[in-house]
Amino acid sequence: MQQSEVIEFLSKPETYGLPEGERVERFDTHISIVFLAGPYAYKLKRAIALPFVDFSTLEDREKYCRLELEINKKRAENLYVDVIPVCFDQVLSLDTNGSAVDWLVKMKRFDQDQLFDFLCEKGSLSAADMEALTDHIVSCYEQAEVNQEYGGASGIKRAFEGHYQAFESCPEGVLPLDEITALKEKVAAEIKQHEAQLEDRCKTGYVRKCHGDLHLRNICYFQDQITLFDAIEFEPDYEIIDVLYDLAFLLMDLCHRGRLDLANVVMNRYMGLTGDVSGLNLLGLFLSSRAIIRTHVNAVASQNQASPEARNYWEEDARHYLDEAQGYLEKGQKPALIAIGGLSGTGKSRLAMGLAPELGQKPGAYIARTDMIRKRIMRVKPHEKLSEYGYRESVTKHTYNTLYVEAQFALHSGYCVIVDGVFAKEEERTKLAEIAQAMEVPFAGFWLEAPQEVLEKRVAARENDASDADVEIVKMQAGYELGEMTWQKLDATLTGDELIEKAQKYLTKI
Repeated sequence: MQQSEVIEFLSKPETYGLPEGERVERFDTHISIVFLAGPYAYKLKRAIALPFVDFSTLEDREKYCRLELEINKKRAENLYVDVIPVCFDQVLSLDTNGSAVDWLVKMKRFDQDQLFDFLCEKGSLSAADMEALTDHIVSCYEQAEVNQEYGGASGIKRAFEGHYQAFESCPEGVLPLDEITALKEKVAAEIKQHEAQLEDRCKTGYVRKCHGDLHLRNICYFQDQITLFDAIEFEPDYEIIDVLYDLAFLLMDLCHRGRLDLANVVMNRYMGLTGDVSGLNLLGLFLSSRAIIRTHVNAVASQNQASPEARNYWEEDARHYLDEAQGYLEKGQKPALIAIGGLSGTGKSRLAMGLAPELGQKPGAYIARTDMIRKRIMRVKPHEKLSEYGYRESVTKHTYNTLYVEAQFALHSGYCVIVDGVFAKEEERTKLAEIAQAMEVPFAGFWLEAPQEVLEKRVAARENDASDADVEIVKMQAGYELGEMTWQKLDATLTGDELIEKAQKYLTKI
């Protein structure tokens, strides 16, 4: 039986016993078709063999359907239901009568407007959504099985070799061959430069069983919970990878959609939670690989479009991804160190988040925030309040020393750095200037000021913030002796946009 007959069967409402007038919605990807019928979704794997996946036989499709269910149940237990056969006994049916002619992954249906790609296009995703998503992803990484057989330098080499094989399946004339050649040279040089670090991350637990296909269309709200679904099941090299390589797909997807602000939130939340700042050295390589995947997938998919206009759109999008893949491997402007200080409630973090997306290479500047580092050191979640024990002098010293080290790591990786803390002590401010001088990067320091009553009102209204400062802390800080203030003073009572604009104007001078 041809799979086209199964597809036709699955496209009919009567297949699922739907009442008259209801229709079956269909969504196609390059390797599967999803049919939405009634309260369920049914995923059919295409009978194809590509360089990176082989679903050509009935046995293969059953095997990978069952693997998909097993793997995705771990992250989306309530979404995945079962693996069911399409059977034939004179006629096709979804019951168990007759012989299986194909296999389906059965899932509960959810509203398509709850997909993160739809929410992103609609402009409905906020920084809070991205922080919650990143918290969930990091939690998944923490629970994921460590594996040293895959990943590392050899794993990323195999990934790119697979990309290059996939390029050979792309329609002729869609992708510029000279750009592909130049890309291969840059990739080879980047892997060679970072081979030791890739191997070291594999040995120290960064390679784990990950999602593997973590872009916005594989994330949704289901039963009011952030849910990751459609994880890779068909190739260990795509599933057992460096956690930062896994996250890079989400970052790349947000960057491609022009949401550098959200991508920067994700990157900095991940770094703040994990302290994986040395991984920034590899992020360009990881982002490039993710953009290349979309390059060849879109190039191939362009030929399946119904109209010339749609085909041209997909071809152009494939070329945009190729340009982006090149851009992630290029060294941008010289990094800079920017410090934002001020008493609690002055809006330091708001200014940092406003400046970061547009600074340096994508997805923007690394923000080293003392509040996040302190919580990480004390092994508590960002919104958990610390006792006085967490603010003793030794912890504060450890917090600032960690901030200095991480800032240097990020600068060395070519990323701009924003340090966000009170920095009320003159020696703390001097230390930052010394780091910039030693690393030969430009430095700018901003000191935010606002009336006492404004600061007290702001901290009293805070919710879900990594800072534990309350009104009593603000009153105590009012007595700080700041010493000589050489940083550029900014009026923290300005609106967020006004404050960002003033800071950006100043930064053009450094």
